[in-house]
Amino acid sequence: MPKYATVRELKNQTTALIREVEKGKPIVVTRRGKPVVTLNPFEPHNRKSPYPTTAFDALRKTILAKYPHLAKEAPEQARRELEKTTRKMRRSLRFKSWREMERFAKGDRYGFASLHPSYKNP
Repeated sequence: MPKYATVRELKNQTTALIREVEKGKPIVVTRRGKPVVTLNPFEPHNRKSPYPTTAFDALRKTILAKYPHLAKEAPEQARRELEKTTRKMRRSLRFKSWREMERFAKGDRYGFASLHPSYKNP
């Protein structure tokens, strides 16, 4: 039989209620006497979700849909390919550092803002 707790009890005693749920006792949270949510112990089948949980997972899923052969690639091989691509990209960039690129993006190509006395260096 589940235990009942109000929203206020959940707010004030979250840790204690979570410990009870961890022991296997479900808790029904009520608001004004009506059930609004149930807290259940985590089960392994709950881990698998059809939705990506992070931006990395979403990006990986999109990339693997377009290039399925990458799923078979070993992590070491993937790292080598990434490093090779990064080196090629670095050669094609016209900026020597991220500061130079940031100045250009802000419209201060030559770094004159840093010479002004009112400029605060972050």
